[in-house]
Amino acid sequence: MKKTIIVLFLSLIISSSFLQASDMEFMRNMAYSNPVPNYVSVINKNADKLGLNEDQKTKVMAWNKKNGPAMAAMVKSVIDGEKEIKMASMEGVSQAEISAMSNKLMDTRKKIIAGKTTCRDYVMKVLTDTQWQQLTDIIKAG
Repeated sequence: MKKTIIVLFLSLIISSSFLQASDMEFMRNMAYSNPVPNYVSVINKNADKLGLNEDQKTKVMAWNKKNGPAMAAMVKSVIDGEKEIKMASMEGVSQAEISAMSNKLMDTRKKIIAGKTTCRDYVMKVLTDTQWQQLTDIIKAG
């Protein structure tokens, strides 16, 4: 029984480490895919420092739950698209085809930037002016 508990505990620690690494990789990919800050991520990490009340936390989490999966899919699409373009180039695919692939990738980047700008506008309505200034200060320092 004791060995089983130890094995389960170690499994939990290992899987937690993989999840953290995966989250970190996603955030690197998110930052790479667009120049707009990841407002929700910064808010979640600094909710106490920003002094968010429960209503604000609920609104930010609801926004993330509603919009996060689509954003994650677009980021993955950018990363995958770049890999495809790289392979296409090495395989001798025509410039016209690579250009079409690149245009599709750029359209996705534009959608990411538009979505994150919409997120910014929403966050600005949820936060007080003071909290918004604190958030931007955190992002600038980061």
